[in-house]
Parts: sequence; structure tokens; C-alpha cells
Amino acid sequence: MRPAAFAFVFALLAAGPRPASAEASAEAPAAEVDTRRWCAPELKALANEVCVFVPEKPASGPRTLIIHLHGVIQPDTLDQWKSQRNAARVGATYGHTVIMPRGRRGIGPKTMESWWAWPTGMDARRIHEDALVAEWTAARNALEQAAGKPFERVYVFGFSNGAYYATSLAMRGRLDVAGYALFAGGSGAPYHETEAKGNKKRAPIVVAWGAGDPTHDKQQALAKMLTRMRWPHLELGRPRAGHAMTDEQVEKALAFLGKH
Repeated sequence: MRPAAFAFVFALLAAGPRPASAEASAEAPAAEVDTRRWCAPELKALANEVCVFVPEKPASGPRTLIIHLHGVIQPDTLDQWKSQRNAARVGATYGHTVIMPRGRRGIGPKTMESWWAWPTGMDARRIHEDALVAEWTAARNALEQAAGKPFERVYVFGFSNGAYYATSLAMRGRLDVAGYALFAGGSGAPYHETEAKGNKKRAPIVVAWGAGDPTHDKQQALAKMLTRMRWPHLELGRPRAGHAMTDEQVEKALAFLGKH
């Protein structure tokens, strides 16, 4: 599928699927530029700058929440809005509620240390993870209380840096969720297999990558590791995709997770 840049407002989010894209493909409305605001203007901000999208017409079947973990976000830009709008588009297309929490600064990859990122290293996890998980839990509780009913399924979607972190969460069984979808990120590093020892949760995992992404070999290695471990998973490699989260991959990921 061909990546495309597009601008759209909240009223258009209920439309059908749109062209596949990397997280940074959607353009922000020119009239509402304010880099001090973390959540896009059309999204509600819960405590701790957790952005939320609630579909006007929820899907039939189990009430579903997606926790979307962004890629690295450069400060003082509108990249977070682009990421959030792509996540909200998924929610609108499939009738699922989506929360989009914010990472932390000072823990990013090399040359991006000051960017918003997730604690992929052990030291960073020790410092930040409990607070992050508490923020996500509080957001979920607030939404369930407002709706008067719980979510029956919770999925974690990770893109790029968010997918690397989500891999660690899955391997350690850190969250009580129904499954993970990793897009353009995640690796089969040996320490993940070590982390998985004793983890009995083993939520199903979708590993989605594009051959045009220079680091897709790491996702391939992850899929091989999961096969070796007999961990329920689905690999969605696409020869024409790049560092992206395509509509087709999202559709197949949700179908796979829904069956488990």
C-alpha cells in the first residue's frame, strides 16, 4: 500500500480505511498549531497527558481498548499529533477506544536521547515503568467508570520505539492484556528469551514489518524466536512496506488477536 499524507479533523475519523502510512504521515491542521499541547486538539486529554479516542459507534462484540505506544517523538514539533491521529483512525475504522499515553524524555535512542521515548533499557524501566503503567491503568479505569462498563479486551499496539518496548512488556508478562501488535519494531535479542522464562501469560503477538525498513531483520529474528518458543504469534512481513504500520497489517493483526 502507498503511504500518503493527509489532513483530517475529528468529524472525518469515522470514515473508512485510508491509505497506509508511517506514524508521521498525517499533517496537522494549519490553523491550530501549538507545540505546547501534547494531545491533538480533537482528542480528549486525560490525566498525565494520556490522549483518548472514543468511537461514536463502537464495534459489536467485545468492548475493546487499544493502548497505542508511539515511536520516538521530537520535542517542540507536531509529530505527536500525527501519531495520535493515525492511532485514532484505527479506532474509528474498527470501533475501538484508543488511549495514546506519552513516553518519557531523557531515555531515547542514541542521538535522540532528549526525545519522547519508552524505557527499553533495564535502568530506564526500573525508574519509569511503574509510573507509566499506573498512568495507563488510571486512564482505563476512568474510561470504564465513565461508560459504566469494563473493557472486555485490551490490546497493546506499539510502533517503532513503542514496539521495542512492547516486546519487553510481552516477554515479561508485565501487563494483563489480550495481545500485542508490534509494527516496525521489536527484536529477537537473546535477553528477551531470558525475560520470558517463567512467564505463563504468553499473550499472542503480531510482528509486522516492511522489507523497506532497514531494521526489519530484527523483527524477523523476533518472529523466529517466538516460533522456537512456541509462543502464539503471527508474522506479517510485507515486501513493499517501509517503516510503517499499514492498513492491511492492522486489519490482519486485529483479526488474529480476536481469534485468540
